[in-house]
Amino acid sequence: MTNEHNRTTILRFFHEVMGAGDLYLLDELAIENYEDHVALPGQGQGRQGLKRRVARIRAAFQPRQRLHDVIVDADSIAVRWSLSGVHSAEFLGLPPTGKRVEFDGVDMYLMREGRMAAHWNVVDMWAFYSQVVGRIINHQEENRGV
Repeated sequence: MTNEHNRTTILRFFHEVMGAGDLYLLDELAIENYEDHVALPGQGQGRQGLKRRVARIRAAFQPRQRLHDVIVDADSIAVRWSLSGVHSAEFLGLPPTGKRVEFDGVDMYLMREGRMAAHWNVVDMWAFYSQVVGRIINHQEENRGV
C-alpha cells in the first residue's frame, strides 16, 4: 500500500475510532491478529483486544486527542499526540477522580496491506499520575475518616 493510504488509515483510526467511538470501523482498519506490544492489563490481543483498549480509554477520559506529527515510512507510522479529557472511569487500577488531565505520547504502528497490524507506544504516564494522585490520596483519606 502507499504511504498516503497508510496515513489515511491511521488518521481514520484517531478521528473516527478514538475520537468518535466507531469500534466497528476497526474491522476494516485492523487485521484480525493485531499485535499490541503495550497492551493494557486484561486487554488481550487481536482486533477484539484493540476494541477493548479503545473502549477503556474512551470510558476513562472521553478523550480529545490532538495529533502533532504523523510520520509515514512505508509500512511504519509514528504518531505524536496529546490527550486531554476528564478522568471519569477506572484506569490502570485508579478510581475515577473527575479531574481534567492532559498527557502526551508517541504511538508506532506496523501496517500490513494497508491495515493496522502491530502497535507500540511510549506515554507520559507521570503527567497523568501527577494530575490525579493528589485527588486519589484525598479520596482515600476521606473514606478512612482522616
